[in-house]
Formats: sequence, structure tokens, C-alpha cells
Amino acid sequence: MADDIRTDKIELRQVVQKSLDRLKSQNYIDRRGDAYIFLTDEEQDIARDIANTSVDTAKIVERIGQMIFGDIYTQKKYRYGKYDFPFDEMVDSTSIGAVTGGMTLRFLTVAADATDKQELRLMTESKGAAIVVLADTPYYESLENAMKIRKYVKQRNVNQLAKSVQDIIRDQQDEAGKYETIAKEELEKAISGAEFYVDGEHIEIKSGTPVSKIDQALEYLVAHVYSELDLITKNAETDADVIEILRGTNPQMEGTEDNRDAAAKVEEYLEMQSMKKLPTSMDDIQTRYQKIPYGWKEIDIAAVVALLIYQQKVTIKYGGAQIRPDNPKLPDMLRKKTERGKAMISMKQSASAQKMKAAKEIMREYFDIMDVPDDQDALVKQILEKFTEQKALYEELNRRYEGHNYPDHDKVRAAIKLMDDVLSQQKDDIALIDRLVADETDLFDSKEDMQPVEAFFKNQVTVFDAAVKMESDLRNDLPYIQKDEETNTALNQIRKITMVNGSNPAVYKQIPELNTLMDKVRAGHNKLLEAKRAELLEIVCQCLAEIHQAGGEGSEFKNAIEKADNYFTQMKNQIATTKTIVLLDGMTTQMWNYKDDTVAAIESAKKPKKPVKPVQPNQPKKHIKNCYRQAIFKQATLESEADVNDYVERMRSYLNALLKDCDGIKLN
Repeated sequence: MADDIRTDKIELRQVVQKSLDRLKSQNYIDRRGDAYIFLTDEEQDIARDIANTSVDTAKIVERIGQMIFGDIYTQKKYRYGKYDFPFDEMVDSTSIGAVTGGMTLRFLTVAADATDKQELRLMTESKGAAIVVLADTPYYESLENAMKIRKYVKQRNVNQLAKSVQDIIRDQQDEAGKYETIAKEELEKAISGAEFYVDGEHIEIKSGTPVSKIDQALEYLVAHVYSELDLITKNAETDADVIEILRGTNPQMEGTEDNRDAAAKVEEYLEMQSMKKLPTSMDDIQTRYQKIPYGWKEIDIAAVVALLIYQQKVTIKYGGAQIRPDNPKLPDMLRKKTERGKAMISMKQSASAQKMKAAKEIMREYFDIMDVPDDQDALVKQILEKFTEQKALYEELNRRYEGHNYPDHDKVRAAIKLMDDVLSQQKDDIALIDRLVADETDLFDSKEDMQPVEAFFKNQVTVFDAAVKMESDLRNDLPYIQKDEETNTALNQIRKITMVNGSNPAVYKQIPELNTLMDKVRAGHNKLLEAKRAELLEIVCQCLAEIHQAGGEGSEFKNAIEKADNYFTQMKNQIATTKTIVLLDGMTTQMWNYKDDTVAAIESAKKPKKPVKPVQPNQPKKHIKNCYRQAIFKQATLESEADVNDYVERMRSYLNALLKDCDGIKLN
């Protein structure tokens, strides 16, 4: 109490506070909220032990960092427009979390060395960073007290202590939580009253919450550190945007393109790399332009390179092969981590004006087209498309040779080989144009060689195939055809034309003759067919007459006669439809045999049955000789009775001679 009303109340409060602090430091009292209470002996002992518990400064600083970045400022990236920038987190000299190597947000506590807080040093060390010098509030002491209590409790086996002691410790744990709450509040005050040093400057942030003040510092940092960020004037969102640029779907006037200044930066870098003869991958480009001072997004970098590709300023190679702008995998090569390291980027090399002119003339004349592009990329695309189509055409023709003996197969194979020679250089635009020009003479020679071949497959192959088939179909009838001189001559001429051996330019002029020749062969063969059919029909009549005569007028052999009638009716139908003479000839024996068997069966049925004689033991079997009637009864033309008698006498003598060395003759 004041002894005098005139006593200064502020001064008195300070005196009282000093006394309370002294008592607290001596562990006679403790603060519980806004009140102070006297401690029991046990409480004093525990309070003294807690006070004597040491906590490393580094641990306290680390905990301050956790509280700032875990409870107060929780963003891990700063949003600037459409970009998210990660930053490294630091308190004093301690890093909190993973280090990205980008911007740094650093807080200096009361524990930091005084030299670290010197103005000149702060301005120097804040290059590429935002340094927040925390105001002097009791956050450190509050957090230290909390950590002392928690360390003390952790060291004691609380469950084995007396209940009164356990109660005291639980109270202390509650106090630790209160200290931590106070520490967070004091930290927020310390941020609000902090000094900010950003990218080498001492900046003043007058108002705002602790979070908004940090945001303002990071915004200032991003704007100064990523000084080339604004070169990206239009952000890409998806691969579809990149593909749109590659294809020139929405062309823009030269000099007004989106991201043109960014593209100029990349082009400048690639020119420098080219001068140094240093290889550059898309991974190199992505890494470079994601870093300070650019900070571009991966997809925006891909879009910038896509613009350079579309403008024909750069070339992408993958596995040594040049990648065309329309390649569907190109966006992956520009931005996908697994692919961009294999994608090499360089300044585009242009073919000479002389080579370009020569190549365009070749394309016009060889493919008979007028619309030939002037720019290199479009010309290369047309070369690849046209020669790929031409190769496919020749390969289709080549497949048609399989199983056939068409003329000039070697010329088709040579043409395919020539297409392959041009297309073998598709990995490099310059090499492709050079090869096209070098192959000019061979290309036009091949084109001239292929004109009759293509005309053959377009207009002549049908009649050629028909002629080949006719010759093949009539091969079995050749012995019959050879007896007809005119038909045989025509067939030989067909064979001569169609049996091509390699290259024979004259064959294409001879092919139109095939229709006339086939008509002659067809007419001659039909004539022979009709003669043979007439011959067979006469045999049918003879066979039926003999069978009907053997059967007689009665009904006893009616079934056999009806069966024979049906058989020979079928044979008549078969004779009418069979188109091969040799097959018709084969029917002769069939019909005679059928007639003989039928007649034999009828005559056998007419004879009375002989009694079965007992088998004589050890009686030798008779030797019956089998003979074909065709071998005995030769073809002949009999015009008189004397011819008949002479023919019969020859047959009698021949048959008697056969009987001399056998027991009998069976005529088949």
C-alpha cells in the first residue's frame, strides 16, 4: 500500500512487479493467469527443479519455427497471379522443413546474434529472401518456460509419485499449455511489430495482420526476385494449348504473338549454346526457366518452346530422330520429366536456297503436283507424306506378285528400295532434302520403269490372269488339243506371253492379243468337248440298248433296267456339265463296266442253278489272266465286211495266243 496519496502509481506498480518477479524467481510464488499465489514447500521444490531444467536454445528456436510455420503462417507456396512459388523456411540459422533452393522466408528471433541484425548485413543477406526481424515481445520466455515444464515432466516417472506431487505436475502441465498459447500470441505481436528486409531493401509494411504482412513481403520478393516472370503474357493450361500452338490453330500476327519476349529469351540462350557447341535438352530448358529470375511454370515453358517450333526456329530430336510438330508425343517430350531429358533442342538448320528450289522442282515433276510449300517444315512434311504413300502403293503391287508370274517384279522391288532410300533420312530435315536431290535421276528412271507396270495392274492384269488360268485348266487336255493344230498354236502363244521371265518390255504390247487367242482356244476346246460328248452319248445309247435287250420284255429284270436307266441319265447330266476332255474320256470305262456288270448279272439270273460240286482236295487253282479291253480291242474305223473280218481275225489270234500260258482270260 502507498504511504502517501501523492505516490506515483506507475512507479509503485513497477516496484511491486519487481518484488513479485523476485519472489517468483526464488520460487516462493507462481503466476496463475493474472494472479500470483504462494507456493507450498512441495510446489516450491518442483518449481525450483523446473527452473533449473535446461533447454537448448536451438530447440527453442526450432519450436518457434514450428509455431510460426505450423500455426501462424501455414502456406507452403506463395500464390502470385497463376503461379505458386515455394519458399524455404528458416528461423535464425535453422531450416524448417525441406530446402528447395528458391526464395527464403527467414525470421530472426531474440536469440539471434546481434551481428545478424545489423542493417548492412540484413540488406546483404536478404538478396533473394525476405527476412523478418521479430519485435521484442516475451514469446521466447513463454516458450522456454513451457518447454522446461514439458522436459521436466518427461524426465519424471509421474505415476510412481505421490498423489499430491502428481497434482502439482498436472497443474504445471496446464501452465505449459498456457505458456504456449501466450507464446503464439506474443509471436503474432512480434511479427506485427517486426522489421522487414526484402531482396536487399528495408521495406516498410505499415498495416495488416501478421499473415497479410508476410504476404506483402513475399509479394514484394517475388516481384523483385522473379524479374522475368512477366515475360509470360499468356499462361497455358493443358497439353491441348501446347498442341494448338504447334499446329498454328490460332495464328497471330508476327510481332504480336503471346509470350514472344519469353520465346526471344529462350532463342537467345539456344543460340549461345549453339555457339559454344553445347548440347541442350528440354530438361535443361525446363530447369533453367523454372529457376530465378524466370520462375515460369513447366507447361508455360513447353508453350514457349512450342512457339519456337511453330516459327521453325528450333528443332527437337528424340533418340537422334527429328520430331515433327504434329507428333502426338511431342508435348510429353517438352514437359514430362521422364521424357524431356531424352529430348534434345537446338537452333534449326535451314537447307540452302538452291537445295530447296531443286527439291520443290523434283516434287512437282515426280508427283505431278503444283501445290508445293515454300517453307522447309511444310516441304519436309510433304516429302515424307508423298514418298510414304508411294512406297505403300509399290508395296501393294509387290504383294500382288505373290503366287503369280507377272512381268517386271524386279522393277517394283527396285522402286520400293528407292523409296526407302529417301525415307531413310527422315530423322533429319537437311539430310532428307539432300538425299531427295541426290536421288533425282534414279527417281525419274524408276518412275519411267514403273509406268507400264502400274498400267498393267490397272488395265491388263485381269485378262492376263484369265489367260494363265485357261492355260492351267487345259493342261490335262493337252494331248487332245495337240491334235488340233490351230487350237494348239493359239494355246502355245498364250503360254509364251504369260510365262514371263524377268523383264520383257514387249509383253505389255502382246497382252491385248490374249483375248483373241483365248477365244480361239476356247472355241477349239469346245469343239473337241462336243465331239467327245457325242461319242459318250453314243456309248450311253449302246449300253442301254444292250441292257434292255438282255432284260427282255418281262418284269423279272424291271428293277435292274430302271436302275440302269437312272444311272445313265445321271451320266448324261455329267457329260453335259464336264468341261475337261480327259474326265469325259474316263467315263467311257465306267459306263462299259457298268453295262457289262448289269448284263452279266441278268444273264446269270437267267441260267439254271448248277449243283454244287464237292471241292476236290489238293486241286490246283486256275490261273486267270486279267486284260483290259482297251489294250486288246484297238481303235479302228471299219468300212467294209472285209475290214470287220480282218479285225475279228486279229483279235481271235491275239486272244488264242494269250490262252496258251493261262487257264482263262478275264476282260475288264
